[in-house]
Amino acid sequence: MADLEFVLVDDANFDDIPDPAQPGARCQTCDYWERIDGGREAPQGAGTARAGLKRQRLLAGRAVSGAYAMLAYQTDAVARVAIGYAQFGPLSAYPRAQSIRDRYPDLPESPAPWVITCLQVTGDAATRDRSAAELLEAVCTELDGRGITAVETYPEGVSDAWMPSPGPASVYEQGGFELAAGDERFPVYRRELTGETDADAWSGLLRAAEPEDSDEWPLPLPPRGDPDDLFRLPAQKPKRPNPFGDD
Repeated sequence: MADLEFVLVDDANFDDIPDPAQPGARCQTCDYWERIDGGREAPQGAGTARAGLKRQRLLAGRAVSGAYAMLAYQTDAVARVAIGYAQFGPLSAYPRAQSIRDRYPDLPESPAPWVITCLQVTGDAATRDRSAAELLEAVCTELDGRGITAVETYPEGVSDAWMPSPGPASVYEQGGFELAAGDERFPVYRRELTGETDADAWSGLLRAAEPEDSDEWPLPLPPRGDPDDLFRLPAQKPKRPNPFGDD
């Protein structure tokens, strides 16, 4: 029987992301969540440039908080094939998610959530939901280890629940998410995490961010200037006049 292996997206495995359920869509170029006017369809004639931008976005926080995507590989004695993809990150990385969330003022503002924007798994109906649930749990475990305290997602209630990128609400319910706002058509699901950071995971991030030509500092230094500047407060900027008058 095949096993599932979960790996964060990086430069080497970015092209392994499987095709989503949405016809004509391609995860490597989709910017549906990164832009309010973005789309899921693969662009004509600009795939390479868009793929480079997508890769950059997914890896933007790698040195600080980790990559914003995870792959699920099905492995056996013969092959190792990517069958699942999950995308996530802070609200600041996904303006469309922030726009959706703004419609529900009753949602808690604290702790600020990260969002799971995409959960796509290939395969037959008998194993798809189970594989997706395992991938979702791996994502939540990863975020918990980063100190994230809450996760939200925005599935859509349609006849084929796999067509929208977040995947079926039933998978999230199985994974401990609760309906926090909205209705069956446009729900918001939320799960509270422990927020207990994994020291080993953070050490790995620091090692990944270490400059290649130096063993003395675990984070990239500015190209010029005194390294001690990292410990100095910036110069105080002049205060702007208060348009409502001084107290």
